[in-house]
Amino acid sequence: MPKVFYCVVSCLILCLFTQITHAAKPPKKVKGKVVRVIDGDTFELLVNKTTYKIRLSAIDAPEKGQDFYQRSKQALADICFNKTVTVELLRTDKYQRWIGDAYNADGQYINGRMISDGYAWHYTEYSKSAPLAAAQATAKRQKIGLWSLAKPTAPWLFRAEKRKDKSHRKAA
Repeated sequence: MPKVFYCVVSCLILCLFTQITHAAKPPKKVKGKVVRVIDGDTFELLVNKTTYKIRLSAIDAPEKGQDFYQRSKQALADICFNKTVTVELLRTDKYQRWIGDAYNADGQYINGRMISDGYAWHYTEYSKSAPLAAAQATAKRQKIGLWSLAKPTAPWLFRAEKRKDKSHRKAA
């Protein structure tokens, strides 16, 4: 067999091994002070002298220009701004933000609280969490937060509509 074949196979095995060992590592935890709230699902965390941009996993909060955007952002600020939180860093996204699960000093799951308080959706495209689904169902049933609106629009649908409008304007 040609050397190229063995080289390709070796590279594939090495890549697979790297992915397996990387996937087996537990999430890294960081503890720091929230120094900026960007919106209802994103904040900056200062750990020593390093700033991490954190995107809360499993949730999606209203976008700028959407109903409840400001209330959602304020709710996240009330929960964690200028406070110490612990974040399990799960991965980075295409915007170089850390996707993570955040907990306040009392161990309360901030991501879940944003859903149960009606300030964010359970982002089911990326999460199949039964407790988060139940929290959203309860908030919806009780018309808490954004669920008090007649027809709340999920942020991913809002973003898709904005992209569609933008592409229509370019085509015109």
